[in-house]
Order: sequence, then structure tokens, then C-alpha cells
Amino acid sequence: MPTFYKLLLSALVAAGALTMCMARSDLRVPAPVVMRSVSGVEGLEVRHIGFDRAGAGPFQPLFGLDDVLPAAYPFVLHLDKVYRRAGPGSFVVRPRGDVRARYLVEEHADRSEERPDRITSLSIRDRDSDELLGRKFLRARQDQAGRSRAGDDAMAFVRRVLGTEAPAGSRLDAPSYGAAPVTHTPLRVGRIDPPIHGGDGCPPSYRIDMAASPRQFDAGAWSFRPWDDVDSFACTGNFILVASGDGARLLLDLLDPSGKHLFQTEVAMPLDARAGATVQRLRVNGERLQADVHYRPGKLPDGKPSLRQRFRLVISMTPPDAGPPPAAVAVK
Repeated sequence: MPTFYKLLLSALVAAGALTMCMARSDLRVPAPVVMRSVSGVEGLEVRHIGFDRAGAGPFQPLFGLDDVLPAAYPFVLHLDKVYRRAGPGSFVVRPRGDVRARYLVEEHADRSEERPDRITSLSIRDRDSDELLGRKFLRARQDQAGRSRAGDDAMAFVRRVLGTEAPAGSRLDAPSYGAAPVTHTPLRVGRIDPPIHGGDGCPPSYRIDMAASPRQFDAGAWSFRPWDDVDSFACTGNFILVASGDGARLLLDLLDPSGKHLFQTEVAMPLDARAGATVQRLRVNGERLQADVHYRPGKLPDGKPSLRQRFRLVISMTPPDAGPPPAAVAVK
């Protein structure tokens, strides 16, 4: 049977099954269909068709940006932005410009006035061959903890059809930034707290986008989205240090003014997770990163408030497995 008729037949069968599901709430949505799987996918585009405007109605997509980013594709196109991976869990975000993705993932709103829950359809296409690769219907449902599982199920299906080398994460799993060698030295706390959201040594145009979720560092022409909310940032010369995480697990990302991601690490501190951190006085010298971190009060184990604290972090950016430089060869 020609491919065209196979696709048409599968679409008619799926549509008929979905109609039955709409009429009877005890029936399941049709099983997912995979026409063809591909591997080595570099990027994809996600679109939503027929939904209410964000925040303007109850019929919202079940597979959103927060679901697709943990799938670990090198880049994702969504609306007018391109999200490029910059280490585990973090992304550099730019205007999409003329960037194109070969593979398109579309979620369609299959509305029904007869059903109280939401059912949507997810299709995956190869634009170059104009080929339908897979289709899956999604239904809004929750796990025992009350979290929606539709997005996770959709992400697993997309990964099944569009394979990529990096292992998939989860919206709830904290990615490992790695732990570079670090020393932290207590410093005398100043009389005045630094600005809550930092910016020490940075141009005034740099800011934290408080409307984004998670909060992002915004440099104007580009922005940086880590796994957790950005709390502060600091600059020196050709470097920007972005801090996220919490008082017990500080996540640090080093970038240059063009948005190139250079280095990331997490720093475990013997402090309460509720303590807020502000980075200051950034210095980068060769393979060594130095920054002062001011911690606002958190809580001690006995529940009493802790005092303000300040530490100087000195971090080695040399990979742990890097061997000694090759010996120089004498030229005769």
C-alpha cells in the first residue's frame, strides 16, 4: 500500500477512535503511532495550534517549553526564540532569526464541549520529506503527587521518534553541574548588604528578567536560562558570572558578553538552603575563577536565624582529568 494511503488510513482510524473517547469517558485515547524513528536529531521546533492565549482561558497546551527542554536536544525553536543547550539544564536564548529546524512537533487543541478534561493531539513531521513520523493523543491527568504527567509522557514519545545522543532529564530532576575544586574563605561582612539581585561590575543594561520562569539573566541581545531562578550576577572584563540555586547548593555559570557559555559548577556550602546569595567582585585569571559571595540570613538547624556571612570562593576551572601540558620539543 502506498505511503500516502497508509497515513490517510491511520489518521482516519485515530480520528474515529478519538470520537468514541469523546463520547464515552471510560475509554482510553488511541495508542500512539510511530511511522518512522530517526536518530542524531540536532534540533526541533514546537508549535501549538488552536489553544487559548496564555493565561486567557483553560485550554492550554499539555506539552510546553518546560517539557521539551529537558529532552536535551542541542537546540529548540519556540515562538520567536531559539534555546541552545549550554551545559546540563541551562540554555542561551536568542531571537530565532533565520534558524530552521528540520523536525516540527505540533500540538493541536481537540476541543469538546461534552468532556470536562482536555485531549490534544501531538504530531511529529519531517519537513524535508513532508513526512508524518508519529502521532500521539494527550489527556490531562495527574500522578499521585498531583503533578501533570501529560508533558512527561509527550516528551518520552518525542524522544522515541526523534532520537538524540544526550540523555533526557526531567523537569523535577536537578541537573548535575559537576563540582570543580574550590576553596572558600570566610570574610568580614560589610556594613551594608549588596543589592539583592547583584550586577556588581556590570553594564547597567544587564538585568534579571523577573517575569520569566525560571528567572533569567538578560543581556539585551541574548539571555541565559539556568535550571533554577537566577539570583544575582557579577562581571569583570570579558566575563559574566550568573548565580542560581540556593544557599546550600550554589550554581555558577560563566559566560562572555557575546553569550558564549564557558564554564559551570556547583558549590556545596554548609548553609541553609533558604539563605539568599549575591555574587560580587568577580575575577578570572587563566583557569582560576574567584568571586565573593554574600549570604543573607537563613535558618540554623535549631530554627534560629543565622547571621549574615561572606565568603571568597576560588574555583579551579581546569578539568580534573586534564593531564600535564605536553613537553616542549627542542628544535635543532
